[in-house]
Amino acid sequence: QTGNGKSATANSLLGRDAFAAKRSFASVTERCARNVSWLDEDDALLRSTSADLDAAGSVNEDVDRRRTELCVIDTPGTCDSGALLEDNLAHISAHLRGDDADATASDEAEQKGLLQPARVHAFVLVLSAAARFTQEEAIALERLVSRLGKDALRHACVAVTRAEEVVR
Repeated sequence: QTGNGKSATANSLLGRDAFAAKRSFASVTERCARNVSWLDEDDALLRSTSADLDAAGSVNEDVDRRRTELCVIDTPGTCDSGALLEDNLAHISAHLRGDDADATASDEAEQKGLLQPARVHAFVLVLSAAARFTQEEAIALERLVSRLGKDALRHACVAVTRAEEVVR
């Protein structure tokens, strides 16, 4: 749903403010976007520097051996305001296949050719503790799984946001 904190969660995963995230009644994220951060040998987030990139914008081989790329795709919610469920699902599916001509990516992501089909290792379902899980969300999840295949659920986890707003 709009306002569950999808972009803020993506920023937390990346360890930086890569995606626009603000509280709003209207959708902030309208199109899929990708950004990249790097992990060291101990899975701690690194800040990449221009010294780590060669003239073509690729990661130097020595640095690449010591780092793991963490690519996060921020998507509009399937139930976000202003768009139809099937339109959002089609957009997300096209982006994951690499068919989304309107997709955006950070400069580093574009240099690395990340607007290719996504190698998805995990899906994060972002739910708000301050709102009920609606039938609309259940239908959207069911339709998304039917598009991606049931195996997608084997690679899914749930992030619960806004827990501080729940009254005991």
